Amino acid sequence: MQTRFASLALAGLFAVGVLPTFAVADDSAIQAHCSDEWPDDAEMRAFCVSEQRKALRQLANYSGSIRQHCEGEWGTNFEMVVYCIKEQRSAEKAIGNAPQDEIATRCAREWPGQFDMQEHCAKERRTAKENIELNYSGSQRRACEREWGTQYEMVEYCIQEGE
Repeated sequence: MQTRFASLALAGLFAVGVLPTFAVADDSAIQAHCSDEWPDDAEMRAFCVSEQRKALRQLANYSGSIRQHCEGEWGTNFEMVVYCIKEQRSAEKAIGNAPQDEIATRCAREWPGQFDMQEHCAKERRTAKENIELNYSGSQRRACEREWGTQYEMVEYCIQEGE
């Protein structure tokens, strides 16, 4: 009886336009996601539904290419979509504050729209470049730099393998 009443209430809200179509679809996706995650634990399933609904409300505050990327990556796991957006925005800000050099350009080209990977790529390359500049010189270094260009992790590996 209670389920029938809830269904009628949802149908009524939908009919008068109070509850948009996507809300019903999103709630169905949330129910399916949490049932898959916690099939044998009603308490955790209820907690999951609550957290997913909270994340869905937060998601309404975001738009743009980062949101699209994160939705493509995480689908209807709204908690992970929101987490992904926050991580991507943080990485985008860090990239904006970092040097805009050949390393940043190459990493952006290799990881378009994935700011967390661009940030990681640039950090790894800058660390390798610094290590090369401090610790290596000579013909082996020059040969590896000719072969690998600005892929400093590979230059460093090449030098180490040649020693």
